[in-house]
Amino acid sequence: MLRKPLSWHGCQRAMAAVLACGWLGVLPATAAANPENELGDWLIWNGTVRVADRWSVFTEAQLRLWEVASNVNEVFVRAAGQYHSSENSLVALGYMRSRVEPFAAGEETTEDRIYEQFSLKNRWQRPVIEHRFRVEQRWVEEADVTNYKNRFRYRLQVTLPLNQPTMGPGTRFLNFYDELFLNFGSNKTDTFDQNRLYGAYGWQFTEQANLQLGLLWKATKRQDFWRLQIFYTHNFDLRKR
Repeated sequence: MLRKPLSWHGCQRAMAAVLACGWLGVLPATAAANPENELGDWLIWNGTVRVADRWSVFTEAQLRLWEVASNVNEVFVRAAGQYHSSENSLVALGYMRSRVEPFAAGEETTEDRIYEQFSLKNRWQRPVIEHRFRVEQRWVEEADVTNYKNRFRYRLQVTLPLNQPTMGPGTRFLNFYDELFLNFGSNKTDTFDQNRLYGAYGWQFTEQANLQLGLLWKATKRQDFWRLQIFYTHNFDLRKR
C-alpha cells in the first residue's frame, strides 16, 4: 500500500516531538547528590543596536540561578563594538563584568573580561550555520586575590526555520549549538575548561525580536549540570532609511 510522503509540516511536528521527548527524558538525571546539580535556569536578554551599515553595538545581561526561579548563581553584563565586514561576518571587541555567588557558604567571585571575536554565518539549504571564535582575557577575583587567565572558545550553531524557508516575522525555529572552552597560557590551569550543548525551540515574532525556550547541558571536569534557558533578543536599527 502506497503512503503519501511526509510533508514539511509533518516533519516539523515530528522533530518538535522528538526534541521534546529527548530533552524531557534526561531531566530526571539532573537530580544528583550534590545540590549544585539541581536543575536551574538562565534568564538572558540581548540586543544589537545597528548604528551604521558596518557598525553596531551588542549588549547582553544574564541572571543565572542555581535552582529554577530561586538562589542566584551569577549576574553578568556584556557589551561589544562590532564591525560587519560583510553581510555574513563580523569582528567584535567586547567587555564583560560578572559576579558569581556560591551555592552555599563560600567566597563571592567577580570577573572582568575583555574579548575579541570573529563570527561567520552561511546558509546550507534551509539551516543557517554559524561559526563563532572568541579569545578572552580574564581577571578573576576571589578572596581578595586576582588571577589572570586566557581562554579560547569555539561555538558551532545551527538555526533551522520550521514553518518558513528563511527567518522572518512569524517564523518558528529550532536552535542548536555546541561550544568548547579551552584555557591557554598558564601551566597552573587545565586546558579543558568546559563544554556547553544547547537545544531550543524559538519564535521570531517580529523582524527585531525573538524568544527561545531551551535546555543547556554544561560539563566541566568537576561536574556537569542542566539549565533551562529563557532567551529574549531585541534588535534596534538606527540607520537612516
